[in-house]
Amino acid sequence: MPARLSGKLSYPRLILLAIVFVSLIVPANISRATESIHCEGRYRHHLQGVCQDPAGNLYWSFTTTLVKTDAHGKVLKKVDVANHHGDLCYADGQLFVAVNYGQFNNPLGKADNEVVVYLAETLEQQDRHKIPQVKHGAGGIASHNGKFIVVGGLPEGVEENYLYEYNASFEFQERHVLKSGWTRLGIQAAAFADGVWWFGCYGNALLKVSSDFEMLGRYSFDCGYGIEQARGGGLLTAGGKSSADNGCSGWVTKRPTHQMIADKIQKPLQRIGFGSCIKQQNPAPLLSDVLDYQPELFLFMGDNIYGDTEDMTVLRAKYQALGAKPEFKELTEKSLVLATWDDHDYGLNDGGAEFAKRDASQQVFSEFWRDVPDSPRRERPGVYDAHIFGPESKRVQVILLDTRFFRSNLKTGERRVGGPYYPDSDPKLTMLGNDQWQWLEKQLLQPAQIRIVVSSIQFAPTAAGQETWANLPAEKQRFLDLIGRTQASGLIIVSGDRHWSEFSRITDGLSYPLYDFTSSSINQLHSRGTPTENPHRLLEKTYHLENFGTIDIDWNQEDPVIKVGIVDLQGKTQLSHSVQLSELQHHSK
Repeated sequence: MPARLSGKLSYPRLILLAIVFVSLIVPANISRATESIHCEGRYRHHLQGVCQDPAGNLYWSFTTTLVKTDAHGKVLKKVDVANHHGDLCYADGQLFVAVNYGQFNNPLGKADNEVVVYLAETLEQQDRHKIPQVKHGAGGIASHNGKFIVVGGLPEGVEENYLYEYNASFEFQERHVLKSGWTRLGIQAAAFADGVWWFGCYGNALLKVSSDFEMLGRYSFDCGYGIEQARGGGLLTAGGKSSADNGCSGWVTKRPTHQMIADKIQKPLQRIGFGSCIKQQNPAPLLSDVLDYQPELFLFMGDNIYGDTEDMTVLRAKYQALGAKPEFKELTEKSLVLATWDDHDYGLNDGGAEFAKRDASQQVFSEFWRDVPDSPRRERPGVYDAHIFGPESKRVQVILLDTRFFRSNLKTGERRVGGPYYPDSDPKLTMLGNDQWQWLEKQLLQPAQIRIVVSSIQFAPTAAGQETWANLPAEKQRFLDLIGRTQASGLIIVSGDRHWSEFSRITDGLSYPLYDFTSSSINQLHSRGTPTENPHRLLEKTYHLENFGTIDIDWNQEDPVIKVGIVDLQGKTQLSHSVQLSELQHHSK
């Protein structure tokens, strides 16, 4: 933690400094409401760390005040402590707090710090342990299997972090070097949770490290205020606010980890909804029909808002409008929701890799859709992601593609019915980008009985001026070749974008038929009312009013049946097609 302030500062000046400090490390919160536990009261200095005991009591370090609350945040005990108490951990009825008294982050390594031990029951001080090895300042502490890891400061430009290991008697054992890259002020919070180490850093960085101290990932997520194992699995991540008038507050929020998403649906997945294109400022009564369908999983396939801006404040406000819809809130509470984006929520109409604000837009996207702290989307460019649900013999893999972040510019010409775009066979052009292509191949090699690939734009239809995979024919063929090379069976595509719904199928040159089921739009009418030409259209009928898609999987049949439908505003099925799983099996030609 930063060294304590020298000299005597008035209470208002301390609060002012806290406000400035907090503004540097807390991103704007635009996510939908998440249940949090708030620590009762306000304190002179900002929150530094949290921990929890087996009974569920929480312990909060507010720099100069140590607070014990019950599991709901009600204060049970608080004591004044020396400046600068940092992060803390619980072990065997005691609290261990990393404390720094000065010279934090000094490049010469002259920090004055120790671990102070308190009795958890009463918050009475029990012991003190000098830790001179932590030469840039102690900031965080965690324990596991009788050993303690102390972390702390890091001078500017140092491209690795240091983890200092002590035994139960606080005898120094080893310094572990973490190839994390530079993090602002080093590491400020630590925990061992769900079998791995987690380290929170100021400046929106979370490090995930194996039990034997190998880097597993670096994620764009703010938990510099504290991180702790949540009861029942997952993480407690801390946040706080400071006010010149009211002092400093703190809270913790329980969050799942990436692996826990798949664990939310452990039985065979049977009911999946999908949809696209929501004008966030307009009513969306169709979401009530989605709720009536009671999907176990719902896929938002893009144009989930019409952002169309480089101003992230505007983009956040438009997400807030969607998040405020009661039906949307209820859906996210009752069903597991996954999302990717298309051009309008990306921020640029028909945009691709040329969009200047794509990185900032991805951060806003991750915040709104509550990407878990260790989501791959928080450590790499693009919002592509994948999950596998269900038991071993009835696995459903969901692959969400990003057809925007990396996409090359499209060829334009005289406007046709669908738009101004034309196929371009230049092999240098890309839809997904090399990293996403490599990732996709790995996903298709994962064992699964059914694979649902979410593409924000249509895959199967030919080019008629609209945005479609057919505008980049080499990339479309690459996808088809990849299915063959990986021998990925059971694959279907769902898509959106068009403001109408239709079913398409490709058969030529494939081991099994490839279906593309398009559902659009959730709350918009298609102004023209007629589709573009599509020689791969499976059904003669298309549907041009508000709709969403359904996928019902009947695992009880000897040959499981996948039934896909398009449902209208009255809950009536407008389009329907069933396919047996045996029809979607790879076989050698």
